[in-house]
Amino acid sequence: MTAKETPRDAGSVTIMIAVLVPALLLVLGLIVDGSARLRAIARADALAAEAARAASTAVDTRSSTVGVDTASAARTAADYLARAGYPGDVRIVGPRAVRVTVTVTEPTRIGLLGSTAQSTGTALAELGVGTRDGGLP
Repeated sequence: MTAKETPRDAGSVTIMIAVLVPALLLVLGLIVDGSARLRAIARADALAAEAARAASTAVDTRSSTVGVDTASAARTAADYLARAGYPGDVRIVGPRAVRVTVTVTEPTRIGLLGSTAQSTGTALAELGVGTRDGGLP
């Protein structure tokens, strides 16, 4: 090979980097935005569970049967969600059950999956009265 001849593979690394770097940046962006979506899911589930638990503490002990004081339970769960700063819906689904649905919106950093990640969490809290034997005879 003379000094004027160039090797046949000249520039092949540059082409490979030009193809791989954008692909790796795309994968990184999907990971970062996907983690925002996972955080929104986890936060929505946790908020719904805690609001339902707070609502189930509103027990009506004045009547002959123990149940949930529906007005107080709805107010307690709504207050919890308001303090947390998230919108939600509280429904009394039975004499001892409260269902809470909350929607969480988290901003994404890169925006490949949209500028925000939104998730809805739902939890049901049932008031248990008495003891359970755990299936013992």
